[in-house]
Order: sequence, then C-alpha cells, then structure tokens
Amino acid sequence: MLEQITEELRKQDHVHDWLVRHVRKTSTQYYVIGSRPESRRTVTTEQATVTVMNNHSLGQKGNGLMRGEAEVTILPADLPRVQEKLDQAIFMATLTDNPIYGLPASSRYPTVDLVDSEIQTRPKQVAERMVERLTEAVTAEKGVRLSSAEVFVEESHITLQNSRGASGHQVQTELLFDIVLLASGRQEEMEAHAAFTRGRATDLDVPALTQRHAQYARDALMAGTPETGVFPVVVSDQALAELLMSSGYSPLVLRSSAQLKYQRVSPWEIGKSIFAEEPSGDPLTVYSNALLPFGTRSGSFDDEGLSGQRVMIIDTGSLASFWAGQRYAEYLSIPATGRFGNMEIAAGSIPFGDLCDAQGPLYHIVAFSAMDPDPLTGDFVGEIRLGYEICGRQTRPIKGGSISGNLFDALAGAQFSRETVFLGDYEGPRGMRFPKVTVAGK
Repeated sequence: MLEQITEELRKQDHVHDWLVRHVRKTSTQYYVIGSRPESRRTVTTEQATVTVMNNHSLGQKGNGLMRGEAEVTILPADLPRVQEKLDQAIFMATLTDNPIYGLPASSRYPTVDLVDSEIQTRPKQVAERMVERLTEAVTAEKGVRLSSAEVFVEESHITLQNSRGASGHQVQTELLFDIVLLASGRQEEMEAHAAFTRGRATDLDVPALTQRHAQYARDALMAGTPETGVFPVVVSDQALAELLMSSGYSPLVLRSSAQLKYQRVSPWEIGKSIFAEEPSGDPLTVYSNALLPFGTRSGSFDDEGLSGQRVMIIDTGSLASFWAGQRYAEYLSIPATGRFGNMEIAAGSIPFGDLCDAQGPLYHIVAFSAMDPDPLTGDFVGEIRLGYEICGRQTRPIKGGSISGNLFDALAGAQFSRETVFLGDYEGPRGMRFPKVTVAGK
C-alpha cells in the first residue's frame, strides 16, 4: 500500500513536496457487562494519511511563490482510485496561499521504549488478566459492584516517508481500560467512572485503582454540596492532568506553540515570565517530552518526521522555548522540536499529605465531570464530580458545584507535591495546591 502511494506521488507534476504516514493497527477488544463477558473481538485496520504540497504564483500577475497544503486519507479499498484521491488533494492545495516552507530532511531517529512485549505477544491474555484482577478487586469492596468494563489492547506499526528523504518505522503498544463501578445505598446508586490509557500493562495497578474508585463511589452516596466562596483548592491525580493537559488543548501547550506565536495570538516571549504577577508558589518547570518510556505521546519521530525530543518549554516560570513543527520553525527562524510530547513537570518539595492540611475550609478535588479551560486565556470552570471538604480533622465528601479561575494565576501561587505520578501523557506532581480558587456551591 505504502509503495503504491509513494510511487504515484512521485509521478505528480503538481506535487512539489509530499508526506505519507502509514498506520496498521491490531486491536484486541474485551467487553464485560456486570461480571459476565459480553464480547471479544480482534480488529485490524490500515490507513495512510497523505499530505501534498503545491507551489503556485500569488494572484493573476504571478507576484511571489506561495505554497498550499492538503491532506487525504487513503484506505486499502481506495487503492484502485489513488489517482482520484490525489487529484482531490492537489486541487485543495492550490486554493491555499502560505509562505514557502519545507519538510524535515532525513534524520537519525532516537530509540524510545514504546513496545510492551507482553501486549505484543499475548494481547488476549493481557486483556483477560486485566478483567480478572478487576473483578477480584471489586469482590472485596463492600457495597460496590462492577457495572461494565472495556479493555482495548493495541499494537500499531507506523511508517513515515516524505519527499525530502525522511523515512522511519516504529512499533507502539497501547492499553485502554475503561471501568464503571456502582455503589448502592438505601434508595440510590452512584457510579464511579474511570478511563486509563497507558503504553505498558504494568503501569496500571488494577487492584489499587479499583479500591480507590470503589471508595469514590461509596463517598458519592453521602456527598453534599460545597460552600460558595474563595478557598484553597487541591487538585490531584487524573483531575490534575485534566486541568493541565485539557485533552491536548492545554493553555500551557497552546501558548507555547510556535504557530500561535507566528499568528500573534500567544503573548509569551522567550526569557520572560508567563505570569502576569510575580509568582509566589513553587517554581514551574515544564518539558515537552517525546522520549518518555511508554508515554502515550512518545515517539522516535512525530507525524511529519521530526525526531522525538525532550524540550524545556518553561524554566522556573519563564518561557524557555516554543515547540514547533517544521513550518512554523522556519517562519520564526527557531529550532524545529516536533509536536508537543508528554507533559513533564518538575516536582515540588511538599509531601502530598501536607498539601491538604487546613484549619479552615479547603477543597480537594479528585474527579471532574467536565474540565475544559479556555486554551488561550487560561480561564477555567470545572464541574466537580467528587471532592472532599477538609476542615482540620474533619472531612466530608462533596459533589456538584464547580471551581473556577485562571490557570496561569493559579499556577503562579501553587504548591506542588514532591510525590510524582505517571499517567500516560503526564509525569509530574501528584497534586497541586492553589491558594485562591472560586468555589460555587450552596
């Protein structure tokens, strides 16, 4: 498939650069309803993402040379009409006018740990073992039962080639684990839903995760509503990753993008503080790390063929570098770093347990129903699925209501735990304490 596509691309007079990313994935899937297996299946998919670039004159008078780009997906069933698909992409590329830019040249790619040998050789057994451990752990939890579980055990073969000589192949494994637990009370039931993605099976401690989320489900049965006001707030574990990463549209990631800097959207400057006011909390140091072993955003190369790197983005509160693909690196005359990898944040010095010490009300958030910060301003509102109100030695579970504020202002005064966690695409402090966050409740 790849050979046929690249051969056709080389014949095209109006394609001045091209890139092909070919992915073949095998997914072993296991579904459980209650304690009963619902279905098992193995699915194999294959597709090629083709990017074509066309150089053309600007305007009718032909003043200046511009470049257009378009992308098309080709499936095995499309192979008899590859030329038709390419013609569509070429036409679309002629409609776009951008300053000339290139593609990555041939490079020696780094070696990154991306393959769990057990997932690769025994995917069915891995899926079954995950469910067995889950059901055994749930059996030990009083008042809690398993509603459903899904396990996807996947192996992907990724091959990339472009017209500038870049060529790479890598294999990557991934485990997706989704569970729903139900806790029963006298008159109602409450659920705890959790989804995890990892590159290696041993990075998921199923019994410990089951115990934690079973307790969350039981606590949700008796949870009340938080007070309204401005309080110190601790956010931890997956909830913290959601606040900082925001499904790939994090304000930290977007504002440090060379593309947004070129488009004059990001106000950040190299060497200057990212905070509007003098920071008072722990120093914030952030890396884009595509070399993190078994990270879900790790890789020897990225989607356009740039080598995987570990790049310091923020150095103790000041912008150290923008992350950049080839196009915007050329536009800004800065090094091309590749796409943003896994988020790595330097740990703090405070024990996690001490973050929650408080004589007055403090809220510890462990799960959001929704968290979607504005990727440009950093303003956020997070609906509380479950948390805890802490006053001295008294703790009560809470749900409903929300927390809100500005991520950059919150980070400027935050304290970080010295304990760290690895959550697939995030490695950093297990928890952060923000001194002043607006809580909306009663």
